[in-house]
Amino acid sequence: MVPVRWSRPLRVALFVGLGLVLLALVLPAVLTPWIADRVHAAARARGLEAEWRRLAFRWPLHVEIDALAVKRDTTTVLEAARVRLDAGPRGFTPHLSVTRLELEDAHLVLPTSAHDDERDDTTTEADEDSPAGAPAAPRVRAAAQQLADALLLPARRLPTLHLNDVRVQRGDSLFARLDGLSLTHERDGVQFAATGALAGDQVMPFDVALQWHHDDRLMGRIAFEVPEANGDRTSLPFLLDGKVTQDRHAGVLRIADDSRVTVGPVVLHVGGEVRRRGPRFACTLAVDSLTAENVQRHLPRAVLGPLADVPVAGRWDWRASLVVDVSAPDSTRFTADVIPHGLALAGSDAQLRLNRLAGPFVAEIHVPRGLVRRDLSDANPHYRPLARISPLLQHALLTNEDGSFYQHRGFNTGAIQSAMAANLRSGTFKRGAGTITMQLARNLFLGHRRTLSRKGQEVVLAWMLEHMTGLGKDRLLEIYLNIIEWGPGVHGADEAARFYFDKDAADLTLDEALFLTVIVPSPSRWRSRVNPDGTLRPWARAQMAYIARKMVSRDWLAPEQVPTAEGLSITLRGEAARA
Repeated sequence: MVPVRWSRPLRVALFVGLGLVLLALVLPAVLTPWIADRVHAAARARGLEAEWRRLAFRWPLHVEIDALAVKRDTTTVLEAARVRLDAGPRGFTPHLSVTRLELEDAHLVLPTSAHDDERDDTTTEADEDSPAGAPAAPRVRAAAQQLADALLLPARRLPTLHLNDVRVQRGDSLFARLDGLSLTHERDGVQFAATGALAGDQVMPFDVALQWHHDDRLMGRIAFEVPEANGDRTSLPFLLDGKVTQDRHAGVLRIADDSRVTVGPVVLHVGGEVRRRGPRFACTLAVDSLTAENVQRHLPRAVLGPLADVPVAGRWDWRASLVVDVSAPDSTRFTADVIPHGLALAGSDAQLRLNRLAGPFVAEIHVPRGLVRRDLSDANPHYRPLARISPLLQHALLTNEDGSFYQHRGFNTGAIQSAMAANLRSGTFKRGAGTITMQLARNLFLGHRRTLSRKGQEVVLAWMLEHMTGLGKDRLLEIYLNIIEWGPGVHGADEAARFYFDKDAADLTLDEALFLTVIVPSPSRWRSRVNPDGTLRPWARAQMAYIARKMVSRDWLAPEQVPTAEGLSITLRGEAARA
């Protein structure tokens, strides 16, 4: 038998091939525990702990993790049935980075900020938010920094992403569902697509398709399926066309001022900037020549609510801007302006009947439990014109609820600005900026559901009440004082005066007026302000004294009339004394 003679190049190739085969067999066993240690270390660096059922490495650079669970302390923040990732060289360097990430059947839990659903706006000097000039709360700064960092991520250098069946939870409820999400790199830019649904009072499916070109032009479509009252869904598409640039060296993302968001025939011009330093966020919004016909034709009825059928002639422009520097909350700036061009109610308003508010009418008051009716005419023995309601109650209520009521025209941009700064400093939703006119719109027409569309309807209706109905401030305040809730089934100032003190609304003392004022933000909890024997609790007296001092600053109370907290007292004589 003639022996086989191998040439040197062939022997080298054979040895290299055998070496690669051996490496492919041995490398997973060697690298798997090393990769596991790296994953554990990366999690611990972020205050997390990671565990899984199986972690496997495959040639050439592919990792699979089954049944991944990530925890912060004892709380699971992420669960995923399967995670797959590929790694490769970063550019022309020897460093490796993730080039592809897949996530399947995952559950993500977002942190929540604690605040009561029923907000109590009444404050005292003792529990007032952080003083002016104080920085934002640490968790606010951390969340804002995370948002700024996310917006400044180098999208063109991110790995290819594929997420399937991801559920996002906030607190105890589902926040959103991602049926699918993908980020891919194409020849002309980055493609992003997502489908899923936002959860809340109602489920709202969405569909996103965006493309960020290499010349920084961002184009695409975001569409929501808005549920209507009859069970149908109406598509609400937003078309995006603008320019978004990232200067990662300076830590700045910019949205060019000529960027556009189009909804039907309505074109919204947007611009903005995000700076990592601060972080600082700024945006501008502008729309010209809006008409009620275009808005009502192209926005779903569920978004417009009772505004869907209000006949309005003329047109209007709208401008708004917001600047928030988290490192300096008191520098927050907010502006909003409606520029009317011949706006007027045009014809019969069958649903809202705004023109009836000038005279006697039956108010249908929206409360959390449904509707309550009150006749605002002399046929109702508890109806009181403004002149027959104690000025002490009027001024105390204005001080606590809307001190600039007689200066603003429906909504108070200065109060919104101050409330945003206060909430940034405290790290909670501590202060609202609703006006009495907005509360009137909510009580008469909208109800108390906490949704973005309902808040928008409230702002629009408040503007209409102040600008298009011919109603004066005194009449708006008079309606408000005759319909607001002051306790179980108690509506209006005279019903409240009878229920708590068995007297007419015109005859209230300062202490009684201050007590009724602190009840308004949370009337269902009025008992929490008094001891079982009917005397005031110390913190309720502190609230009342604080409001009295604020009344002095507005010339609604003489300094010598201001009571001390210890000197405040009431005597329950009405049905409340027996409740």
